Amino acid sequence: MKRLVLFVVIICMCLPVNAEVVRVSLDDAVQLALSNNLDLQAKKKELGVANADIKIANKLQNPEVQSNILIGRVRTGNSSQVGLMFPVETMKRSVRKKAAIARKKSIENEVRQFEHELKIKVMKAYFDVLYYKSVVTILNERKSLYENMCEITKNRSESLSNYKIDILQSDIRYKKLLIELNRAKADLIHAQFALNKVINLESTKNMYDTQETSLFTDDLTILNIEIPHYEIIEAIAMRYSHSIKIADNRIEELGQEYILAKRQRIPDINVGGGFAWQAKYHDEGNWWPGAFVGGGFNLPVLYTYRADIDKAKFVLEKAKMDKVSFENKLKITLKQNYNNFKYSKENMNYYKEILKESNEILEMVTKRYKNGETAFINLIMTENNHQQVLNEYLVAMDLYYSEYLDMMYNVGHDVLLEEEIFEEE
Repeated sequence: MKRLVLFVVIICMCLPVNAEVVRVSLDDAVQLALSNNLDLQAKKKELGVANADIKIANKLQNPEVQSNILIGRVRTGNSSQVGLMFPVETMKRSVRKKAAIARKKSIENEVRQFEHELKIKVMKAYFDVLYYKSVVTILNERKSLYENMCEITKNRSESLSNYKIDILQSDIRYKKLLIELNRAKADLIHAQFALNKVINLESTKNMYDTQETSLFTDDLTILNIEIPHYEIIEAIAMRYSHSIKIADNRIEELGQEYILAKRQRIPDINVGGGFAWQAKYHDEGNWWPGAFVGGGFNLPVLYTYRADIDKAKFVLEKAKMDKVSFENKLKITLKQNYNNFKYSKENMNYYKEILKESNEILEMVTKRYKNGETAFINLIMTENNHQQVLNEYLVAMDLYYSEYLDMMYNVGHDVLLEEEIFEEE
């Protein structure tokens, strides 16, 4: 008992100072994360960088100030000059801007994908809290059962041959259960912290917890999942997957970079002009004002940019092949997800029925032991079998929900969260 009190004290000391426990639904937890998650806010800053990159890609070259001022008698036969020279890119700036715009589209889809994956992380963390709450609930019920078992054993006749052994066995099992219960409580607290870590708010004054008390709650809706037929799921993934859209944006960006690499061969030009004058030296000659114009261009003869063009072409072709490969693998993965989800759902329903039957058996055997109609070892075996069924049922629910989240992750769209699908973009 002292160890249990010490454990509770340590847990309380680990909780955030002045933290208030706030129970939220799954939808509220998701919305909290989408509105305030610090990682998501940092990810959105990349959009500002992308907007700046578009402006940078569309920039004009700054003019250069050039001068040629002559000193001494040489100036009487030559002109001094002061003016501006303007570098002009030829057929490159617009392509570079298009590549930057494609990159921004890619980042926009990356933000949407980040939001999508954040939802899934919150949903998994929320479920994990319910899972460990359920484990604690089961162990608390076992604790009551063991206390009752110990009481029944002590009240039996001391003249029975196994009286002392039954008392020792029941006491040992009860203490082992307390150890297991403490571990489950620690796992639960760890899961609650993990949920708050995933939500990741700037303020830590609140400690968010699930609204439901366990997975055995009568009005539990988190496991009421309906999904469309596989053909619809695959069609949605092929059309709406953020990963595929990012791949398309990347191909568009690389396509513009390939064009830009080829246009490096087009010479850039320089045009300029300014004021020119010829000054007299003492009384010799005349002072003549005037102007000058100039120009030039670079010739790609020593380096023809062939390596740049080949590199851009190979990178573009690789991106196209990667997209096709991803789509092929995605279809296979979705089929695996769909079948795993279907069978895990069926198994979970079976375990639900088995649990009811196992609970009836445990009640009957407990009653028979209380009436002295069966041995203690039979009650222990029945209780162990019932505990195994409970654990298997929880594992079945965890597998079922994990398969659902895995499918939603691979679909890459929130259709499995009952959002509108095939809407016009």
